Amino acid sequence: MSKHETFAEYPPRGLAAAEATLLTIWPTLNRYHDDLVLVGGLAVHYLTKQSSGGWPGAVTMDVDLGISVAAEGGQYGTVLSDLAGLGFKPDQDHPNRLLRQVEDMALYVDFLTELPSATTGTRTVDDVIASVVPGINRALESRRIMKIEGWDIYGVKQTCELAVSDIGPLLVLKLNAFGGPTGRRHPKDAYDILLAVTSFVDGPQAALDAFQAEGTTGNTGFASAVEALRRDFGSVDADAPVRAAEFLRGTFDAQMRVREELVTAAKFLLGE
Repeated sequence: MSKHETFAEYPPRGLAAAEATLLTIWPTLNRYHDDLVLVGGLAVHYLTKQSSGGWPGAVTMDVDLGISVAAEGGQYGTVLSDLAGLGFKPDQDHPNRLLRQVEDMALYVDFLTELPSATTGTRTVDDVIASVVPGINRALESRRIMKIEGWDIYGVKQTCELAVSDIGPLLVLKLNAFGGPTGRRHPKDAYDILLAVTSFVDGPQAALDAFQAEGTTGNTGFASAVEALRRDFGSVDADAPVRAAEFLRGTFDAQMRVREELVTAAKFLLGE
């Protein structure tokens, strides 16, 4: 299990472990770089200012990579064989997830792709099983190249130019992860949306503008993201604000502030 109900349940080194996983696999997957984009909690982490707005930063324990359905290794191997050489193998309980155990930490890698003919399910890409998620193609199209420095799982310092989903497509993906057709309604996803808007590195207004612009790009996840905003974010007693506040816990006043700010962010995302 790589997602917890509350912020406090995430181990202090969980984010560092996820980043180490990314910095380990990214150089190995170099011939796939044009077909890959970072999404999920690590993308929120890289696109937000830490402690901006007074909120704790993003947390995660896994690496989520969008992958083009056309990705192919050809004669030089496959995604799965490349990552198997680093100790990552399909999780027996979740075959669409790769797992490597390092001491007492489980390191996870998930792949997501998009198909014109389906909005749910899985698809084998190259030779990894990827979850089908509308909006991944837009994330691939609008990648932001970011220079990231850190240590890989072998303790070697790495400097990588990573392709990270830009904020508009990432918000669409996060909104659907929470309240879309196959949304999980996890408190962490609701909190990530608050962070992505209020702490975006280019400022909240840029995040709002980028999300609204997704409505003109053909993003296949945009309509359901807007529906989730209207249904689940409309008041302090709605599903998403309550769960985001529960993710942080804290005093009643602190929880109410989370709920109120998420409702305000949602209204701005809707252009209201």
